[in-house]
Amino acid sequence: MTTTFLKHAITSAAVTTSVLLVAGGIAFAHIDPDPIAMQAGTKATVAFNVEHGCDGSPTTSMKFQIPAGVTDAVGVAKDGWTSTVSGDTLEFKGGPLAADEPEHFDITFTAPGTPGDISFPVIQTCQQGETAWIEPIVEGAAEPEHPAPTIKVTAGAPTAAELTPVPDATDASGTVVATGTEIATTLAATSKDSSNAGTIVIVVIAAVIVVVGALAMARRRKTTSQPPSSKV
Repeated sequence: MTTTFLKHAITSAAVTTSVLLVAGGIAFAHIDPDPIAMQAGTKATVAFNVEHGCDGSPTTSMKFQIPAGVTDAVGVAKDGWTSTVSGDTLEFKGGPLAADEPEHFDITFTAPGTPGDISFPVIQTCQQGETAWIEPIVEGAAEPEHPAPTIKVTAGAPTAAELTPVPDATDASGTVVATGTEIATTLAATSKDSSNAGTIVIVVIAAVIVVVGALAMARRRKTTSQPPSSKV
């Protein structure tokens, strides 16, 4: 019984930690590029993964702003959708894509010749409403509510670490409580708020461990104090 209780306590500690991180200002990202890094001056196809529609409404358009320095951008053919390029805007129209159905929209382009981060602001239009994924991601700061998909352009070929997203954090039921982008941003943060958050997490885990130990000791004392049963 103590082992089962301990497992539940550890699970609760993990979930509590994740909830604290989310409550500390971390937002959920919903459009993620794949790959997340590419070499400067090279051509590649990047998939922009969309997780859901607009507040339960199906998606009918994905309009991407092509960042400065990116050339030869073209949308990859997709059943049920058409893609057009006008100036610095590439738009996919069609569907509709069910609000709860994840999907990806692929763009082939040549990266800028200079290393650095490039962002693709996106306007996601649905049958009802729209979502603007246009907010910049600032290193060391909490991720905004609607971040623009961002790709790292490297001087040489991207390393395995640069190409590997940080995995999402999930609770016992498999529900995502913190995305990989959020976790990576949190780990990279150097602000005082991040330090405070880390301290809070450590305190919570330590408190859970103390409670578990106290309850286990109480159970042991109760068992020891019970008189042996007499046999008839």
